[in-house]
Amino acid sequence: MLKKIIHKLSGRTLETVHALPEDDAEERQRKALTAEHWSENQAGSDAFSADVYWLAVPAVQRRHQHKATAGSGHGHWVTYCLNTFLAGRLPVQRMLSIGCGTGSLERELYGLNAFQHCDALDIAPAALETARAQAAALGADSLEYSLTDVERVSLPSAHYDAVWFNGSLHHIRELESVCANVRQSLKADGWLFFNEYVGANHFAFDAPQCAAISHAFALIPPPLRRSFVQGSYGQLQHDVPLPDPLEVVKVDPSEAVRSQDILKVVGEHFDIQVLNACGGTLLQFLLHGIAGNFKADDPQSMRVLQMLFDIEDGLIESGALHSDFVIVAATPKKTGPRH
Repeated sequence: MLKKIIHKLSGRTLETVHALPEDDAEERQRKALTAEHWSENQAGSDAFSADVYWLAVPAVQRRHQHKATAGSGHGHWVTYCLNTFLAGRLPVQRMLSIGCGTGSLERELYGLNAFQHCDALDIAPAALETARAQAAALGADSLEYSLTDVERVSLPSAHYDAVWFNGSLHHIRELESVCANVRQSLKADGWLFFNEYVGANHFAFDAPQCAAISHAFALIPPPLRRSFVQGSYGQLQHDVPLPDPLEVVKVDPSEAVRSQDILKVVGEHFDIQVLNACGGTLLQFLLHGIAGNFKADDPQSMRVLQMLFDIEDGLIESGALHSDFVIVAATPKKTGPRH
């Protein structure tokens, strides 16, 4: 008999479904490795520093948010979603954040008075400890964090006004069941919002994308290719660090596990009302490890960065490549997908 695990969310029970069999050691190991990885690599760690991480470069972040908000003038995708799709309804009664990590999204929503109560789920214990501590420091007692695997629970029905994924949906292997679960958890007038990577699974890019990234990297002057990665700090980076999918899986089996299927599966359960392409197709790995060279007070670096923006935009606009990052706002379909 399968074990049942009961959690409390907003005064409702959250009951585990299709719990892992005791002998499913491989799946348990994958989950444990993922939880450990995201407990150790929290937001604010070296992996997400402005010297290493592409989106931590202010100019890149501004461009990303401009695209995420469709040039609407909103400074951030979260305020764009709230003011565009939930205008006149705030604060809504209940929101849910799935794969919340250290809780930056929920704290932002709290500061914007977006909800009366917000549940947040994650499988990384240390990340949740950080989230709880920072919520407590704000006095945000309307935020409730739970160590919960969304792939293994049944969410309460017609319960939430909005469900959010902030860079977490691409870590979901069981997209079909999770999307169906989220759909039934939303109220009839509820919204699904996500900010996601939707490119190749495990970053196994095809030949044209790899070639485009490599050729663009070769155009970066050597002084702007100094590495900020631990172990090679200050060294000239000769080649772009394209990821090895096998190594990606070893580090975190959930990383981009079915990212290229996200839009298709979401479209089977939701009506996508808005999809804003944010790019990142070249820039994500083009700038990895050398991001710290691109400073606002260095005109040459900003000119080179603009050149890289133009190359990526041109390739995406021409249809040669697709946007690897998107912002989506969607409403639940009245009926599920047909099989």
